[in-house]
Amino acid sequence: MSYQELMILLPCHSLEDFPTYHEGDDAQSLLASWTSLWHPELINAAGKVPTWRRVDDPPSEVVSRLIVVPSVSSSQLPTGFAQRVKQEGGVIIRKTLVRSEIIETALAGLASRVEGPVDQELVADFLALGYCYLQIELLTRQMRYSSNLDEAYFQSTVVAAAQALCRGENDVAKEKLTACFSVLAEERDHYYPVDAFIVDLVMTTAVTLGKELADEVAQPAPKNVLLSGQLVDEIAARFPATLEALKTAIERKTLAILGGEYDESRLPLLSLETATAQLIRGRATYEQHLGSRPKVFARWRYGLTPLLPGILQQSGYTAAVHQLFDEGKLPETTQLKIQWEGLDGRAIDSIARTSLDASKPQTFLSLAVKLGESMDADHVATLALAHWPSASSVWMNDLRRIASYTAALGKFITLDDYFASTTKPSQMERLDADRYRSPYLKQAIIRRHSDPISTSVKYWKTYYQTLAATSASTIAALVAGTPPAASNSALLPGAITEEKLAEQMPQAEEQLKLAGDAFAKAIGAQVGAGNSAVVLNPLAFVRRVGVVTDNVKAEPAIERPVYAASSHLGGMQSVVDPPAYGFVYVTPSKSSVAAKKQLLLVEDNTLRNEFFEAVINPTTGALAALYEYSSRGNRLSQQLAFRMPGAKQKTGDVYRDPDETATYSVMAADSITTTSATSTLGEIVVTGRLMDLEGKNLCGYTQTFRCVRGSRVLQVEVELDPQEEPKSDPWNSYFCSRFAWSDPAADVYTTLHETRQLSKASRIESPHYVDFVGVKSSTTILTGGLAFHRRHQDNMLDTILISRGETARRFKFGVGIDLAHPLHEAISLISPPIIRPCAAPKGNLWGWLLHVDCRNVLVTSLSPLVENGKVTGLRARLLETSGSGVKVKLSAFRDLKSGSKIDLQGNVLSDLATEQGKLSIDLGDYEWQEIVARF
Repeated sequence: MSYQELMILLPCHSLEDFPTYHEGDDAQSLLASWTSLWHPELINAAGKVPTWRRVDDPPSEVVSRLIVVPSVSSSQLPTGFAQRVKQEGGVIIRKTLVRSEIIETALAGLASRVEGPVDQELVADFLALGYCYLQIELLTRQMRYSSNLDEAYFQSTVVAAAQALCRGENDVAKEKLTACFSVLAEERDHYYPVDAFIVDLVMTTAVTLGKELADEVAQPAPKNVLLSGQLVDEIAARFPATLEALKTAIERKTLAILGGEYDESRLPLLSLETATAQLIRGRATYEQHLGSRPKVFARWRYGLTPLLPGILQQSGYTAAVHQLFDEGKLPETTQLKIQWEGLDGRAIDSIARTSLDASKPQTFLSLAVKLGESMDADHVATLALAHWPSASSVWMNDLRRIASYTAALGKFITLDDYFASTTKPSQMERLDADRYRSPYLKQAIIRRHSDPISTSVKYWKTYYQTLAATSASTIAALVAGTPPAASNSALLPGAITEEKLAEQMPQAEEQLKLAGDAFAKAIGAQVGAGNSAVVLNPLAFVRRVGVVTDNVKAEPAIERPVYAASSHLGGMQSVVDPPAYGFVYVTPSKSSVAAKKQLLLVEDNTLRNEFFEAVINPTTGALAALYEYSSRGNRLSQQLAFRMPGAKQKTGDVYRDPDETATYSVMAADSITTTSATSTLGEIVVTGRLMDLEGKNLCGYTQTFRCVRGSRVLQVEVELDPQEEPKSDPWNSYFCSRFAWSDPAADVYTTLHETRQLSKASRIESPHYVDFVGVKSSTTILTGGLAFHRRHQDNMLDTILISRGETARRFKFGVGIDLAHPLHEAISLISPPIIRPCAAPKGNLWGWLLHVDCRNVLVTSLSPLVENGKVTGLRARLLETSGSGVKVKLSAFRDLKSGSKIDLQGNVLSDLATEQGKLSIDLGDYEWQEIVARF
């Protein structure tokens, strides 16, 4: 048979209502049916290009017709039509999903085939031409234009190209094909005469680094491969061929590596120091194995935060990919290409819309719709297509072939070239922290990670131990004037990671012990036996702490910075205020005058000091009420509970909020014991059970409440003995500490990278504190590293203690009343001061060695500046934590003569002014800046 006509039956009345909305097999069948008819042998046999008809109005003449019916049209095909086609000598192909099968069946119906081999690359180009023609026609209508295509010329040129190919005249066929693509490009230029771009994003994991990735990057079309430093290390170790393919493609400039960090950890739950250390380690890995580093930052796992732009800009990145590949939620943006402005005001160019899935046929069926929307709305018309190595759809290959002829449907480009060659967005987009939602807790349960809750607690404890150790060592080096002894095992704060906590925790403890000894030695303390103790504060803020010193037998003088003291069990309970980077000696007073008698901090089931009164419920053992003396009414209540989700909703039921159907256990106290009742420290220990509403025992508990004179924080320690395991949904089934506060209109503030952020979310991640701020007062939950909290109603919060997979059973948190600087109290709860027994001092009883005069500025790292083997100053990173820019002055025990701001690559940004031996530094909102100061 020689076909007289090639036809597809479509479920539409015109191309205006072409069904671009289909997905899955229907989309696959529709595209396969359309493009298969553009096979050159079929066009050569028919002498004309394919056409289409409405499926509800099929042709009456079917003799020698090739008719393809995609699956979306089958249900509308008139009954008996298929039989009539076969009886009258036509060929009908129905419901086939695979293009090659349609082509095979269609070619089998030809009476004679082309003699000799046909260039299969050019055959594939014809099929791509058919796809390009369809999308250009659809795009024309999407952009609200009527077709301006010279159909007669286009069709005759297509036929001529097919005939040339079937005669073996490949060069002529190529030339004619080029002309066809050029005509389609002119049609697109008629309504959009500027470039559109296609960004091919190749995602990777540890199982896709071999031949699949090597084959992918060997293709000539420009592409972008997302690789962490850790995956590059693995490629170098296991897949040398892939490594060479990557390096070759980079040299050809057909490949851009996207990445940045060495390991993609739970970045929003970590410090800025850890984030930067990961970037530095990643940069070294890229340069070692690939000879270059990424210019565009990206990560596969969820982990973008609004503090990243400033870090990336200082680290030398030119752009970022602000979109999701993992679960979670990112804020939507007005444009695809944006200037992503961080909270500190620094901005970086970004591509900020979720990529289309290049493995799904619906992506390519609706390509014209997506491209038209981008042409209408975006600053630069762009489509981003993401897929795994060698796992893209066949239509992606068609798109690459089209791009080798014309940019009518977009020009493939690396993101390095994209950001360098396209115009910069005129406006910045500032994306609030509250609009980011992570999937970390849910993922940890699904992937059976151990300790999803306490990992964050351990991380921050180890991090602050390391920060205290490095700061103490730096103080000692500054005083001695010689660098600290080098140690291969020394940890820096940024080196602490969640993945290596098991080995890092004992290292950090030992490092802190040695650094504390060095600090004490630097101030002249005679550590060892003696009747005194020195309290060392290696952090950047003054703090009030309660300390117990067994070797101090007599009370110290109650004068600044010793706030209170009392004897207890043969030792001394003291409340002291060690200054920032300073020390306080607790030493027996030389005066024989008796200290003024003060009231005890415990009475019955109540703890009280100068700032608050905490009432323990004798029946439940919960914190029944927390009062503050200058205002009436209960400020906050707390209880332990096991949350149990309600019955699963049935299909068709009216939706009900999980908070409405969930049930909570009740507390029952078995004993309430006062374990300390002095004028300095009050402590009450409660033991009891959590029971369900029917009286079944769910968990044993011990809850310790501790109150220190002069402190605005009620400390709470909890130990649980669960008898029931939470269910698999960690946000609906857990053991928790429940809080209820009095002001439902209070604003809720949380922390992100140690900065203060307003939150209206119901699922909160905040490892330092959750602060409820009303018009005249504030109440703060100091979380002690517990990062996951669920808010329900307007004034209730669950801090999750145990979810499925959690092995920790002991927890510590605090409740603060009207805290001026909650972050300082939060850090103090996690990181206690260093205490050393010593002989009575011969000099000052207290002092400081470094000082930062703004309380909203945190020193996140401190190290000695070593030049020519001598300590000539210091390096520090300062973070403005509250969103209020300041001019901060840094002073030291020696005058500072000069200083400068530097970026995270060590480049000098500007010099700093000095006045009377102090360094003056301007910090903007949330700015994190490294400085160098010289004596």
